[in-house]
Amino acid sequence: MTEPVTYRPRAALRMGVSLSSSLVLASLLGWTMTPQHIRDLFTPIQVLTLLLFLAIMIAMALGLGLSYVRADGDGLTFRNGVRTHVVPWAEIKAFRYRDGDPWPSVVVRGDIEQRPLLGVQRSDRDLAEEHVADLRARLAEAYGVDRPEGPSQ
Repeated sequence: MTEPVTYRPRAALRMGVSLSSSLVLASLLGWTMTPQHIRDLFTPIQVLTLLLFLAIMIAMALGLGLSYVRADGDGLTFRNGVRTHVVPWAEIKAFRYRDGDPWPSVVVRGDIEQRPLLGVQRSDRDLAEEHVADLRARLAEAYGVDRPEGPSQ
């Protein structure tokens, strides 16, 4: 079997880091530019609420950017946001990545739904196509055929 490989969304990670940095800097600037007599009107609970919303926005932006897909001899391990999934090759039916899809999905045997692979983003353009082609080739290799059964589009 080929070497393990990990795919990460490059454009989404850059967007998440830049958005998070901008949010933090804008929040600090906004707080320091607010006159002291207005800042004194904020209660500790209100300040904590604002910080909580800031943390949620940063977590959402970085959660997408820090997603990944790892393929090795055993199967796939992928993180979508904060949740990590492990799927052996024997349970994978196909990879679906149609025109217009923002990311590919893995079709798992027995599941009605597909599971998105947020670690491969269409925003990475040709690189995303290469990653999906590699995942399909690894699946075919795991099945020992030129092409696995089931839908791949």
